[in-house]
Amino acid sequence: MAGTAITSFLTELSYYVKNADDAANQTFMVDNMLKTLRDFCKKTWIWREVLDKISVVDGTSSYTLTPGTDNSDSPEVYMVDWVKYKEDGADDDQFSYLTPINLETWEVDGSTGMSAGYVNTESSNPREFYIDPDDSLNILPIPDDVAAGTENMQVKCILNPALDATTVPPHIYNDWLEPIAKGCAGRILKLSGKKWYNPQLGQLYWAEYLAVRNREARAQRFEGKNRSKNYPILARAFTGGNRGQNWY
Repeated sequence: MAGTAITSFLTELSYYVKNADDAANQTFMVDNMLKTLRDFCKKTWIWREVLDKISVVDGTSSYTLTPGTDNSDSPEVYMVDWVKYKEDGADDDQFSYLTPINLETWEVDGSTGMSAGYVNTESSNPREFYIDPDDSLNILPIPDDVAAGTENMQVKCILNPALDATTVPPHIYNDWLEPIAKGCAGRILKLSGKKWYNPQLGQLYWAEYLAVRNREARAQRFEGKNRSKNYPILARAFTGGNRGQNWY
Protein backbone atom coordinates (compact mmCIF):
# COMPACT_ATOMS: atom_id res chain seq x y z
CA MET A 1 0.00 0.00 0.00
CA ALA A 2 1.47 3.31 -1.08
CA GLY A 3 1.68 6.10 1.46
CA THR A 4 0.42 6.31 5.03
CA ALA A 5 -3.08 5.03 5.83
CA ILE A 6 -5.60 7.71 6.76
CA THR A 7 -6.65 5.47 9.64
CA SER A 8 -3.21 6.20 11.15
CA PHE A 9 -4.47 9.68 12.03
CA LEU A 10 -7.27 8.34 14.23
CA THR A 11 -5.19 7.76 17.36
CA GLU A 12 -4.17 11.42 17.41
CA LEU A 13 -7.76 12.43 16.63
CA SER A 14 -9.00 10.46 19.64
CA TYR A 15 -7.14 12.89 21.92
CA TYR A 16 -9.65 15.57 20.86
CA VAL A 17 -12.76 13.56 19.90
CA LYS A 18 -13.86 10.85 22.30
CA ASN A 19 -13.76 7.31 20.86
CA ALA A 20 -12.55 8.53 17.47
CA ASP A 21 -10.41 5.40 17.19
CA ASP A 22 -13.26 2.97 17.95
CA ALA A 23 -14.01 0.59 15.08
CA ALA A 24 -17.71 1.54 15.16
CA ASN A 25 -16.83 5.17 14.40
CA GLN A 26 -14.08 4.55 11.86
CA THR A 27 -16.02 5.19 8.64
CA PHE A 28 -17.28 8.56 9.87
CA MET A 29 -13.91 9.61 11.29
CA VAL A 30 -11.98 8.63 8.16
CA ASP A 31 -14.45 10.54 5.97
CA ASN A 32 -13.90 13.73 7.97
CA MET A 33 -10.16 13.18 8.18
CA LEU A 34 -10.01 12.82 4.39
CA LYS A 35 -11.94 16.06 3.94
CA THR A 36 -9.57 17.83 6.33
CA LEU A 37 -6.55 16.46 4.45
CA ARG A 38 -8.00 17.69 1.16
CA ASP A 39 -8.50 21.14 2.65
CA PHE A 40 -4.96 21.14 4.02
CA CYS A 41 -3.41 20.16 0.70
CA LYS A 42 -5.47 22.62 -1.35
CA LYS A 43 -4.76 25.59 0.90
CA THR A 44 -1.04 24.93 1.46
CA TRP A 45 0.10 23.29 -1.82
CA ILE A 46 2.18 21.07 0.47
CA TRP A 47 2.02 18.10 -1.91
CA ARG A 48 3.87 18.71 -5.18
CA GLU A 49 5.20 16.14 -7.61
CA VAL A 50 6.83 16.09 -11.04
CA LEU A 51 4.84 13.64 -13.17
CA ASP A 52 6.28 11.14 -15.62
CA LYS A 53 7.30 12.75 -18.89
CA ILE A 54 4.60 13.04 -21.56
CA SER A 55 5.06 12.35 -25.26
CA VAL A 56 3.73 15.19 -27.40
CA VAL A 57 1.50 13.99 -30.23
CA ASP A 58 1.07 15.56 -33.67
CA GLY A 59 -2.23 17.46 -33.84
CA THR A 60 -3.08 16.92 -30.16
CA SER A 61 -3.31 19.85 -27.77
CA SER A 62 -5.03 18.15 -24.80
CA TYR A 63 -3.27 15.71 -22.44
CA THR A 64 -4.43 13.79 -19.39
CA LEU A 65 -2.34 14.37 -16.27
CA THR A 66 -1.78 11.14 -14.36
CA PRO A 67 -0.05 11.37 -10.97
CA GLY A 68 1.91 8.34 -9.81
CA THR A 69 0.85 6.22 -6.84
CA ASP A 70 4.19 5.86 -5.06
CA ASN A 71 3.16 8.30 -2.30
CA SER A 72 -0.61 7.78 -2.18
CA ASP A 73 -3.06 5.26 -3.56
CA SER A 74 -5.37 7.86 -5.09
CA PRO A 75 -3.88 11.29 -5.86
CA GLU A 76 -5.60 13.87 -8.02
CA VAL A 77 -4.41 17.05 -9.68
CA TYR A 78 -5.43 20.25 -7.94
CA MET A 79 -3.31 22.78 -9.84
CA VAL A 80 -0.29 22.86 -12.15
CA ASP A 81 2.98 24.48 -11.05
CA TRP A 82 4.73 24.47 -14.42
CA VAL A 83 4.99 22.84 -17.83
CA LYS A 84 8.27 22.31 -19.69
CA TYR A 85 8.76 21.40 -23.35
CA LYS A 86 11.79 20.43 -25.47
CA GLU A 87 12.37 19.36 -29.05
CA ASP A 88 12.20 15.64 -29.74
CA GLY A 89 15.49 13.96 -28.89
CA ALA A 90 16.95 16.97 -27.08
CA ASP A 91 18.68 16.54 -23.73
CA ASP A 92 16.82 17.46 -20.56
CA ASP A 93 18.87 20.62 -20.15
CA GLN A 94 17.08 21.92 -23.25
CA PHE A 95 13.66 22.07 -21.58
CA SER A 96 12.01 25.49 -21.61
CA TYR A 97 8.96 26.70 -19.71
CA LEU A 98 5.61 27.20 -21.41
CA THR A 99 3.70 30.33 -20.40
CA PRO A 100 0.55 29.76 -18.33
CA ILE A 101 -2.55 31.55 -19.62
CA ASN A 102 -6.15 31.94 -18.57
CA LEU A 103 -7.97 30.97 -21.75
CA GLU A 104 -11.28 32.46 -20.60
CA THR A 105 -9.59 35.86 -20.29
CA TRP A 106 -7.48 35.61 -23.42
CA GLU A 107 -10.40 34.68 -25.63
CA VAL A 108 -12.47 37.71 -24.66
CA ASP A 109 -9.77 40.32 -24.01
CA GLY A 110 -8.61 41.94 -27.25
CA SER A 111 -5.47 43.31 -25.60
CA THR A 112 -3.88 39.85 -25.41
CA GLY A 113 -3.31 39.70 -29.13
CA MET A 114 -4.91 36.28 -29.44
CA SER A 115 -6.73 35.95 -32.72
CA ALA A 116 -10.07 34.20 -32.98
CA GLY A 117 -8.43 31.20 -34.62
CA TYR A 118 -5.34 30.94 -32.41
CA VAL A 119 -6.57 27.90 -30.47
CA ASN A 120 -6.88 26.04 -33.79
CA THR A 121 -3.42 27.00 -35.07
CA GLU A 122 -0.65 24.41 -35.40
CA SER A 123 3.02 25.13 -34.82
CA SER A 124 6.35 23.38 -34.31
CA ASN A 125 6.90 25.46 -31.18
CA PRO A 126 4.30 25.21 -28.38
CA ARG A 127 4.44 28.35 -26.24
CA GLU A 128 1.49 28.46 -23.79
CA PHE A 129 -0.59 26.13 -21.67
CA TYR A 130 -3.86 26.21 -19.77
CA ILE A 131 -5.78 23.72 -17.61
CA ASP A 132 -9.37 22.70 -18.26
CA PRO A 133 -11.87 22.30 -15.40
CA ASP A 134 -11.49 18.53 -15.77
CA ASP A 135 -7.73 18.94 -15.04
CA SER A 136 -6.58 18.11 -18.55
CA LEU A 137 -3.54 20.01 -19.85
CA ASN A 138 -3.79 21.96 -23.09
CA ILE A 139 -0.80 23.36 -24.99
CA LEU A 140 -0.85 26.09 -27.63
CA PRO A 141 -0.30 26.36 -30.50
CA ILE A 142 -1.34 22.80 -31.33
CA PRO A 143 1.84 20.76 -31.91
CA ASP A 144 2.54 19.68 -35.47
CA ASP A 145 4.65 16.71 -36.61
CA VAL A 146 7.87 18.63 -35.89
CA ALA A 147 6.79 19.49 -32.33
CA ALA A 148 5.76 15.88 -31.61
CA GLY A 149 8.21 13.70 -29.77
CA THR A 150 8.92 11.03 -27.17
CA GLU A 151 8.80 12.13 -23.53
CA ASN A 152 9.45 15.74 -24.49
CA MET A 153 7.04 17.42 -22.07
CA GLN A 154 7.23 17.53 -18.29
CA VAL A 155 4.68 18.78 -15.75
CA LYS A 156 4.87 19.58 -12.04
CA CYS A 157 1.53 19.42 -10.23
CA ILE A 158 0.03 20.40 -6.92
CA LEU A 159 -1.85 17.31 -5.73
CA ASN A 160 -4.43 16.38 -3.15
CA PRO A 161 -6.01 13.07 -2.10
CA ALA A 162 -9.03 12.05 -4.14
CA LEU A 163 -12.41 11.43 -2.52
CA ASP A 164 -11.75 7.69 -2.54
CA ALA A 165 -8.20 7.90 -1.16
CA THR A 166 -7.21 5.64 1.73
CA THR A 167 -3.60 6.85 2.03
CA VAL A 168 -1.64 10.10 1.87
CA PRO A 169 2.08 10.86 1.42
CA PRO A 170 4.07 9.97 4.55
CA HIS A 171 5.55 13.47 4.81
CA ILE A 172 2.09 14.93 5.47
CA TYR A 173 1.55 12.51 8.34
CA ASN A 174 5.06 12.90 9.74
CA ASP A 175 5.16 16.71 9.59
CA TRP A 176 1.58 17.79 10.20
CA LEU A 177 -0.16 15.04 12.23
CA GLU A 178 -1.16 17.18 15.22
CA PRO A 179 -2.61 20.25 13.44
CA ILE A 180 -4.49 18.07 10.93
CA ALA A 181 -6.01 16.04 13.77
CA LYS A 182 -7.09 19.28 15.45
CA GLY A 183 -8.62 20.49 12.19
CA CYS A 184 -10.58 17.27 11.84
CA ALA A 185 -11.74 17.55 15.44
CA GLY A 186 -12.89 21.09 14.74
CA ARG A 187 -14.96 19.85 11.79
CA ILE A 188 -16.57 17.06 13.77
CA LEU A 189 -17.36 19.09 16.88
CA LYS A 190 -19.22 21.66 14.76
CA LEU A 191 -21.57 19.08 13.20
CA SER A 192 -24.86 19.71 14.97
CA GLY A 193 -26.36 16.38 13.94
CA LYS A 194 -23.71 14.30 15.71
CA LYS A 195 -23.29 13.30 19.34
CA TRP A 196 -19.91 15.04 19.61
CA TYR A 197 -21.46 18.46 18.91
CA ASN A 198 -19.59 21.16 20.83
CA PRO A 199 -19.34 24.30 18.68
CA GLN A 200 -17.24 26.30 21.12
CA LEU A 201 -14.59 23.61 21.44
CA GLY A 202 -14.85 22.89 17.73
CA GLN A 203 -14.13 26.52 16.91
CA LEU A 204 -11.10 26.47 19.22
CA TYR A 205 -9.59 23.41 17.53
CA TRP A 206 -10.40 24.77 14.07
CA ALA A 207 -8.69 28.08 14.88
CA GLU A 208 -5.56 26.23 16.04
CA TYR A 209 -5.59 24.26 12.81
CA LEU A 210 -5.96 27.40 10.68
CA ALA A 211 -3.09 29.09 12.50
CA VAL A 212 -0.70 26.33 11.40
CA ARG A 213 -2.25 25.78 7.97
CA ASN A 214 -2.25 29.44 6.99
CA ARG A 215 1.13 30.40 8.42
CA GLU A 216 3.70 27.69 9.02
CA ALA A 217 2.56 25.16 6.42
CA ARG A 218 1.45 27.66 3.79
CA ALA A 219 4.77 29.52 4.05
CA GLN A 220 6.44 26.60 2.29
CA ARG A 221 4.52 27.56 -0.86
CA PHE A 222 6.88 30.51 -1.36
CA GLU A 223 9.81 29.92 1.00
CA GLY A 224 10.38 26.20 0.40
CA LYS A 225 11.57 23.69 2.96
CA ASN A 226 15.14 24.76 3.19
CA ARG A 227 17.03 27.55 4.84
CA SER A 228 17.99 30.44 2.57
CA LYS A 229 20.07 33.51 3.24
CA ASN A 230 18.34 36.81 3.74
CA TYR A 231 20.20 39.96 2.78
CA PRO A 232 19.28 43.29 4.39
CA ILE A 233 18.06 45.94 1.98
CA LEU A 234 18.67 49.45 3.28
CA ALA A 235 15.93 51.98 2.82
CA ARG A 236 17.41 54.98 1.00
CA ALA A 237 15.69 57.48 3.27
CA PHE A 238 17.65 56.23 6.29
CA THR A 239 21.20 55.98 4.88
CA GLY A 240 22.12 59.64 5.20
CA GLY A 241 25.14 61.59 3.99
CA ASN A 242 26.73 60.71 0.68
CA ARG A 243 26.02 56.99 0.92
CA GLY A 244 22.85 57.35 -1.11
CA GLN A 245 24.56 58.83 -4.16
CA ASN A 246 25.27 55.57 -5.98
CA TRP A 247 21.87 53.87 -5.69
CA TYR A 248 20.90 52.21 -8.96
